[in-house]
Amino acid sequence: MKYLVYDLKQLKRGERVQVTLSGNAANVCLMDSSNYSNYKSGRSYRYVGGLIKRSPVVLGVPNSGHWYVTVDMKGLRGTTNASVKVLPSALPTYQETPLSSVPSLVQGRNETPFGIVEDDEREFDV
Repeated sequence: MKYLVYDLKQLKRGERVQVTLSGNAANVCLMDSSNYSNYKSGRSYRYVGGLIKRSPVVLGVPNSGHWYVTVDMKGLRGTTNASVKVLPSALPTYQETPLSSVPSLVQGRNETPFGIVEDDEREFDV
């Protein structure tokens, strides 16, 4: 069986892989190393992906490990080529910091440039 294979090496859970096809629709499978071994041997295997008719497609990595992408034309007519790239990880979810945690906003304490906290001895004209 002819197919394209891309060794993505070690990826972490939550990373994303973008597959761009040029040509016809194709079967695109993102698999860990043990499932890729089963795929090559013609045994049953698990994957993320499937028949891709629109390109590009972004697939999420379900868990950390060694990953592969295969592109094949099993059951399809025509030819295709593909490019694969690992996308940058998404940024963490934004969480607002309470203002009371900002040292310069807490009255009665001053933080020096060296991180030393001193009592506030300012005088106020009332």
